[in-house]
Amino acid sequence: MRDRDQFDPSIIRLGVLLLLFDVYLTWARIEKQSVPEDTEVLVDSNFGRLAQQPIVFQYMFFLILCTVSTLSFHLSIRFLTSSPFSPMALLGVLPRYPRPNSVSTALLVSSSTKLFPILMVIWEYDVPAAARSLGWAVVANNVEALKILLDCGYGVAALLAMAGALSRWLVGRAVLWAAGLDGVDSQGEGSVAEEGRALWALIVYVRDWVGQLAV
Repeated sequence: MRDRDQFDPSIIRLGVLLLLFDVYLTWARIEKQSVPEDTEVLVDSNFGRLAQQPIVFQYMFFLILCTVSTLSFHLSIRFLTSSPFSPMALLGVLPRYPRPNSVSTALLVSSSTKLFPILMVIWEYDVPAAARSLGWAVVANNVEALKILLDCGYGVAALLAMAGALSRWLVGRAVLWAAGLDGVDSQGEGSVAEEGRALWALIVYVRDWVGQLAV
């Protein structure tokens, strides 16, 4: 992060890389969720009609889906941390942080772990526990990054991460609903429910760990 809260070019490149990987992973997950065993059903389905479109059209659809979902994740957390109208600032839960781009930088760097699930798409080994663990690792990294950057407690950091995840999930669902794909989940293993359980497990773990240190 440079002076005056500007993005470093390397962070921009990392953000683009994460977005492009997210496009590929989301495309693969939705395709797996939407493809039925009956080929005729696939042709008549909304995803089947999308799959019949030119590959560039399909890519642009998933690029838009991932872009707006990612923006909603960052903008919601930036609003809660840096906006003068943030309810957390107004209620005195979290002091206003004046460098919103630093918040996005911390989230991007701490989200680098999400690059690893691409190995599961390439080799397709059936290890759902490993997929969930990687999703939890991303959530844990986000929470830790927010805690360090904002100098707040784990509870506040977890609340911010959960708000961002919920915003991302809602926007993704809205885009899929508009495209007629409301029966699938764009987040796959990283759905808001999974992230919520991951956040709760993380909070419980940290609470127990701190309790052991206090003894």
